[in-house]
This record gives sequence, structure tokens and C-alpha cells, in this order.
Amino acid sequence: MGNLNVSGRLRRAADNGDAFAQFELGLDLNFGTCGEQNFEMAAHYLTKAAGQGHQSAEGNLLLQHVLGQAETYEPEEVFARLKSRAESGDREAQNNFGLCFQLGYGTGQDYGEAEAWFRRSAEGGLATAQFNLGGLYFEGKGRAKDLAAAIGWYTRAAEQRDELALLQLGWIYQKGLGIEVNLKRAAVLYLIAYKQGSVRAAHHLALMFKRGLGVDQDNSLAFQLYLESVNRPDTPEIAESPSYHGSAYYWLGYMAENGEGTKRDLRAARRWYILGAACEQSNCVDALARLRPDTKKKRRRTKVLN
Repeated sequence: MGNLNVSGRLRRAADNGDAFAQFELGLDLNFGTCGEQNFEMAAHYLTKAAGQGHQSAEGNLLLQHVLGQAETYEPEEVFARLKSRAESGDREAQNNFGLCFQLGYGTGQDYGEAEAWFRRSAEGGLATAQFNLGGLYFEGKGRAKDLAAAIGWYTRAAEQRDELALLQLGWIYQKGLGIEVNLKRAAVLYLIAYKQGSVRAAHHLALMFKRGLGVDQDNSLAFQLYLESVNRPDTPEIAESPSYHGSAYYWLGYMAENGEGTKRDLRAARRWYILGAACEQSNCVDALARLRPDTKKKRRRTKVLN
């Protein structure tokens, strides 16, 4: 934001003890919206804000623990605090308490209890809980799979612009899972998630433009979107799933190698393939093996010319 330097001002205010600044900075560090993603520092500032009675900071800090991003409290204490907040009617706490049962955090894994708490929160209108409830139906966790019910809950969450619901529903329309294939609807849902800064949406849209799925085929846009998908800060889901980056690195390498959407550049292609191979992307490993002989020939030719 120009010379205002919002991040710097918030950090100074947070370090001087302002609970609102500590909460905001904690969220920025947790999601990487300030250009830096650091779960440890996020927990540090959220803990300070929670210690001053900031209720949203405590709620987010407890969720960090459930997701394995903080260790300020013991799991049993987190479970007890979430239970108290959930029973008092806090919809976000109800959802996060459901996550404890789904993940077996601070208690035994129990999909029935997870569903019950997700449902209480979802029926109260919380999009995240609607998405999580849809996930239990979609994956058949603790119950038989029910794609119709899953799509219903995903749709309710997507209507509230929940990023993960938009992505999941887009994937369902793209693949025709329990519903008729609708590539144009899938592209629209990905676009809405992309508008919110979603790394995964950029990745999905890149493939849509690369192959002309529901949109006009456009290699330049595809290359740009793949580039964005590897340069943006990771959400926790992406950080734990290197396959997204691995796939993007492959397509960046492939397009640089073949001059699709960007100038042909074998050195750049090799760099992208190396990054993809580090993510255990098998196509990148194969591509490096394919490019290696060409590199040796070029070196031999250079020696002869000299």
C-alpha cells in the first residue's frame, strides 16, 4: 500500500503490546498475506493477543494447534477449551471441535462426533463447517458415501465464497463426480477462488487454459498461471502437498522446452524440471533424463568449435 507500510506499522504496534495488531499480524503470518509465512511467529503473536483476552485470537490459536501449526498448549487443554467454546454456541469452535474428533486430536478419532459438531456449525451457517461436513459425505468417513449430500453441502459453502468449497465443487464439475460434467461452471468456480488469491485455483485454471477446458485455449495465460501458482505463499494444504508444485514445475518446464506460451529456453526448462524432481514429480525426472544427452552433445560441439 505505497508509503503507508501497513505491515511495518502493525508489527511495531504488535511489539508494543497492541492486541488488535498482534491478532492481525498473527493472521498475516499464518496465511502468508504479508509476504512471509511463519507458523511459529503467527502462534507467538496470537498467543500474546489471546493473553490479553482477544477472543478471535484464542480461537485461531486453538485451531492452529489442531492443525499442527502451534504447540503452546497440550492437546488435552486445547480440546477442553474448544469444548467449552463449542457448547456455548460458538460456531467456529463447534467446527474446530469437530476437527478434533475427525483428526483424533486431544481425543479418540470419532467420525460420528465429528459429523455431529460439523452439522451444528454448518446448520448455523458457517461455510467452513459446511465444507467439512460435505467432505465426510464425499469421502464416506464414518458413513456410506453420498455424493448428492456432499455436493449439496459444498454448494452451500461455495455460495459463501469458501475457497476450499469452490475448488472442490469445481473439481466435481470438471470430472463429473456424481453430477454431469460442466467445464464452464468449473472454470467459473476456479476463477472466483483465484480472485481470492488461491494458489490451487491458479494451478487448476492453468490446466484449463493449457487444454482449453471450458475456456479458450491460451498457452500464454497457462504459463502465467503456473508461474503464479509456484510463486505465491502456500496455504497449509499446499505446503503439505508438494504434488501441486511438482505438477506446475513440470508444465513450466515442458512449455519452456517446447516454446509454448513463452520463448523456447532449454536451460530454463531444465531448472523447472529440477525443481519438479525435488518434489518427486516423475515426469520431471524423465524429462531431465531426456534433456541430459542433448546437453552433452552441445558441450562437445562447443569444444570442437573452440
